Amino acid sequence: MLAQYFFQTLILSAAILLLLLAFSPAMSAEESGKTPSPVMVNSVLGPIPADALGTTLVHEHFAFGYPGWHADATMAPYDFEAILKTNIGIIQTAQKYGITTIIDATANDVGGRDPELYKALARETGMNIICSTGLYTENEGSPVYFKMRQRRGVDISVMISELFIKEITVGIGNSGVKAGVIKVATRGGGPLSPYETAVLKAAVIAQKATGVPIITHISGPVGGVEQAELFIKEGASPQKIMIGHVSNSRDIEYYRAILSKGVNIALDRIGMEFFNPTDNIVQHVVTLCQEGYDNRILLSHDTVGVWLGRPNEAPGRPTSNLMANSRIDYISSVVIPKLKEKGVTEDQINTMMIHNPKNLFLSK
Repeated sequence: MLAQYFFQTLILSAAILLLLLAFSPAMSAEESGKTPSPVMVNSVLGPIPADALGTTLVHEHFAFGYPGWHADATMAPYDFEAILKTNIGIIQTAQKYGITTIIDATANDVGGRDPELYKALARETGMNIICSTGLYTENEGSPVYFKMRQRRGVDISVMISELFIKEITVGIGNSGVKAGVIKVATRGGGPLSPYETAVLKAAVIAQKATGVPIITHISGPVGGVEQAELFIKEGASPQKIMIGHVSNSRDIEYYRAILSKGVNIALDRIGMEFFNPTDNIVQHVVTLCQEGYDNRILLSHDTVGVWLGRPNEAPGRPTSNLMANSRIDYISSVVIPKLKEKGVTEDQINTMMIHNPKNLFLSK
């Protein structure tokens, strides 16, 4: 009898222990004493810890061509080796100023998104390179393929999101390169078109599925508020949204209006003086840092290492003159010293150039 009683007590105790384990909250890595796994980011050579990104330029292009450039390829063929050589030099210039990561924001439907080029550049230089999946603007991208289906009643937001998700989780074509950000674009000014709305919704679907950040292009000096509102309405994480080309506008109230939505802003056409003079951008950054927004500002240039196709020079108005300050070292060599002269601290610079890019990937 005593043995039977002991056995029954043992069985009951084991059952209670199993119930307690089943309904007890799981311990976090910190609570269990284990080191939490680092958040990994898709670089073109494979996943790297977000903490390894370092000083980051969040919106550049190693090569770019507007749709239609390939129709002129007989006259100006794609020269992989020349593009590689030019961009190795550009990256080495950036590295002299401590840049360790570059996000190439070239979308799927324009020229220049070349995973093999990105891999070669990363191997040759040691630069962390993150590439994009996404679609460019309706008026300057290649929307016809998807718009034809949209007109026939297809929910292209689902269709496009499937593409984005596969390029993030499986890879771009057969390259083995996985995209690390979603890049989408709108014209800005006026309401979003049905096509633009579908593309932005696709970006949100893909973000929810993969956790990668959304970065954007806006052609004009307005439109960022509309992008942010749609993303948030669809359930995107505001901390993982970077509204781009905000520096197209010279109006700081536009910057504040976007920031009020809880998202990040990118002043990422610095050096393109015809959009916004550098001194004006510098003063806006100074003001926003004083207002406590340094933790949601990111800086970049939107440079193009090599333009595909034949030169695009207007008679009597050389493009090279207009773009003289649009170069990979302009923020490091010119803008940051100007910011420091006006009281922006080293910590605030590091926040904008190191911590904010990293937090795009770390945020929930």
